Amino acid sequence: RVRLPRDVREEIDPPEAEAVEATVGAMAPRYRLPVVVLDATGMRVGELEGLTWGDLDAPHDRWRVARQREKSRRGRWVPVPAQVFAAVDALVPREDRDLDARVFGWLKQANLRREIARACKATGTPLWSPHDLRHRRISLLHREGVSWAQIGEWLGQRDIATTANRY
Repeated sequence: RVRLPRDVREEIDPPEAEAVEATVGAMAPRYRLPVVVLDATGMRVGELEGLTWGDLDAPHDRWRVARQREKSRRGRWVPVPAQVFAAVDALVPREDRDLDARVFGWLKQANLRREIARACKATGTPLWSPHDLRHRRISLLHREGVSWAQIGEWLGQRDIATTANRY
């Protein structure tokens, strides 16, 4: 029998607030709000790409990630800070919305990554990815004292123990 070396996981190093703010400030305006949403909610880019106007729940400042768009295929409700929710809600007047239309219909993950890389280079900040914002949100929620169970529910984590061990 041959024993392979154990896989050593890379330590998670999410971007600092200053790096995110500097990078967002250097981005093209159309990419700023999606990045702020990712940072504020910890959503995956694919989940944000698929967000429709019908998924918004204005009275509760949250939106739904439908089963077909979520990695764990369970679906969930994501709480959204009031200011971020208001900024998204203001994109299209409610009476003009098609509930099946995507909120960020133009957003593509590859283009977002390219814009982040361009802005990081322009500001001299270390390169980070949209998924790093997810790590950042999980770390911040944990630091605020939110339980692992609640974090797992909000962010669609399948295994709470793995999440707790990772962070």
